[in-house]
Amino acid sequence: MNSSSLHWRRARLPSLAKAASALLLALGCACAFAALEEAPSELPTAKVHRTAGTTAAGAGYTDIARTLKSGTVVHEFVDPTGSVFAVTWSGPFKPDLRKLLGRHFGALSPAAQGGKTDDLVVQSGGHMGAFEGRAWVPSRLPAGFDTQEMK
Repeated sequence: MNSSSLHWRRARLPSLAKAASALLLALGCACAFAALEEAPSELPTAKVHRTAGTTAAGAGYTDIARTLKSGTVVHEFVDPTGSVFAVTWSGPFKPDLRKLLGRHFGALSPAAQGGKTDDLVVQSGGHMGAFEGRAWVPSRLPAGFDTQEMK
């Protein structure tokens, strides 16, 4: 390999890396979901599935599962008033937590340290290619809703 070929590769690698990063970011952020305490999103996604549920106390809710273009599945748990009270995610990319948590995003840093605040509980983990997590607003949970059973 001659020095001009090596120089060309060094010069092009940063721009190729930036382009690849932008593509991965765009795939990971191809989001169509609502934030906590907002109405569920009606934006098109690859797949949407609605399931009605009832808590142990008889309170109703709807689980709206959305498969994003990135392959990540986001579940929105919606109360009878049409407000999202909890979300879960699982897939190859993390969803945009700023969009997913909405006005609660600012509480994410304190929640990340201890796992919860008064208004927000966030649990998140995984590794490259396999992320999962869940978040909910304790004061908005329907009576008898068991967060341990969220997908």
